[in-house]
Amino acid sequence: MIYSLSEIDATCKKAARGAGLSWGYAEEAGKAARWLAAHQLPGTALLAAYLTERQTHPEYFQGSNPKCPLLAGAGLCDGGFEEMKKSITLGSVVYPLLLLPYVAQLSNAVGLGLRIQWQGADIACSDGQLYINENCSIVTSEVTQVSCHYLAAGAGLDELSIQNRGAVGQSVEAEHWVSLETLAHLTYVPATEASRKGAGPTD
Repeated sequence: MIYSLSEIDATCKKAARGAGLSWGYAEEAGKAARWLAAHQLPGTALLAAYLTERQTHPEYFQGSNPKCPLLAGAGLCDGGFEEMKKSITLGSVVYPLLLLPYVAQLSNAVGLGLRIQWQGADIACSDGQLYINENCSIVTSEVTQVSCHYLAAGAGLDELSIQNRGAVGQSVEAEHWVSLETLAHLTYVPATEASRKGAGPTD
């Protein structure tokens, strides 16, 4: 089934909130999924998988366990400019592709190219363009290390290919969309007798 970017944004935002993220982080998660979908990358499916794991086993993402890509991405945007003048290395991160929209956002904000790498993946954001290794392992569920650094002035990106943005929707497998909707429903307020009495037209 093909869903529009606005549907992906709204549903992923509610699903992230249903999985336990604050509304602020959830809103950013929806935008991240939308950005990835616009670039024809499987962010919606990866977000569905991650949020389901997070909601089912929240203890797995606490302490020294693998980092949440959404919180890590938000952290890069909040304080990344100073920290990344040389390079920044994150430890174990799940579904690292979900970091990419935040890296792109930071790149646009500071007007400098950024490169993000993990085992089997090499991606760069520069001048509003996305460059990606054609053999990139973008669907990795967990990596032991992610590095991110600013591109040197005039750095060549010949070994990477431009990933065009232009999709207005994305095909999402039913199982992933059902997972997102199931989590989204957790944000709805249960009906009460008072709310039922107040429903419907009045005289």
